[in-house]
Amino acid sequence: MDPFDDLIFDSLGLQAEVVFVGTRCTQDNLLRNYRTGALHFVREGRAEVLTPGGEPLIIDQPSLVFFPQACAHWVRAVDDRGFDLVCAFTQFGERFQQAVSLALPEVVVLPLARLDAIRHTLEALFAEAASSAPGSKHLADRLCEVVLGYVTRHAAQAGQCRSGVLAGAADPRIASALQVIHANYATGLDVEALARQAGMSRSRFVERFKALVGRSPHNYLVNYRMGQAQRLLERRLPVKAVAGRVGYATASAFVRQFKEVVGTSPAAWAK
Repeated sequence: MDPFDDLIFDSLGLQAEVVFVGTRCTQDNLLRNYRTGALHFVREGRAEVLTPGGEPLIIDQPSLVFFPQACAHWVRAVDDRGFDLVCAFTQFGERFQQAVSLALPEVVVLPLARLDAIRHTLEALFAEAASSAPGSKHLADRLCEVVLGYVTRHAAQAGQCRSGVLAGAADPRIASALQVIHANYATGLDVEALARQAGMSRSRFVERFKALVGRSPHNYLVNYRMGQAQRLLERRLPVKAVAGRVGYATASAFVRQFKEVVGTSPAAWAK
């Protein structure tokens, strides 16, 4: 399994909701206190992106502008012609929101000229966002999530992630270990086996993994198991069944580990 397939399109739980489509003009100068991340697609025209106390960011060609974290900002035109824009609220899944958003740069800007792979997706996004046809809102949101996944992957592969799972997935050796963890988390994995998979000594592997991902291989494995356990608990599986599926020989051992990581018992969490 490609770690990006699992991380970006599964574990991270990307979500997007289109909240505006249309033309902005110079009169639109309202500061927005976004409660979530935000993705802006400037389709045509010239715009500037401003944050309190920050330098203006000039967008003079069709571009995507992504704020991974909640950040007060506004987007306005720099001339009387205005600009075509799609805006969306964005967020990652609850377990990954803080870790991923802090790993990414404060703002990611991608000109459309570098986005040939999703050019048609972006055009479809704008068309559906502007449409009043049945189901258009749902389609626009899902298309925006595809775009969000692409931007997130691009940032990771370009080395723009400071730390976290995305930074690890962008490193070929650490990515190979992440693949093993994600595919075999319920088995008796150990650090030595993961180091061999990465083609590194144990000490060098642990050092590199922690530097990129922000936690030790063992700690990451335990947290990944707990994340999978939460998914199973959401499906109302019994605690004993969940314990076995995520690699614990006894329910009591699983419950102890779950409490240590999550802060409450599996039964209480599932209520």
